[in-house]
Amino acid sequence: MISLENIFLDIEAVDYRDVLKKEADLLYKADYVNERYVCGLLEREEYSPTGLPTTPFGVAIPHTDPDYVINPCIIILKLKKSVAFREMGNKESWINARYVFGLVFKDSKKQVPLLSQLMSLFGDLSSMEKLDRAKSREDILQVIQGYL
Repeated sequence: MISLENIFLDIEAVDYRDVLKKEADLLYKADYVNERYVCGLLEREEYSPTGLPTTPFGVAIPHTDPDYVINPCIIILKLKKSVAFREMGNKESWINARYVFGLVFKDSKKQVPLLSQLMSLFGDLSSMEKLDRAKSREDILQVIQGYL
């Protein structure tokens, strides 16, 4: 579900829309999603934001309908600079996300256990600090594998 080739470092983006477009482009080029995925991702983020105010940095977990998915995966983007995402459950609040965990699933029921596992990771300050210091895709994968 998660592999080194789906972990990207130092992604530059001007805003969350730019991040989501870059995520969608990477996924489309690798045949994980169809060409309409980007529209679904942007639309869903507008009505159901995915930013989480985790410590020591915020994360976003964008996802959309399985209709756009060809092959399921998890894509991870470590942003060069934090990007503001609206907070999940509070559209009026913004968080600065340093990581984006894109959930790409054909079966939305499989997202629930994965979200629970990711929430365990996001709640573990020691692991989040390791992610913050991660310099390579291998470092990131090693931290995450303990939770998935």
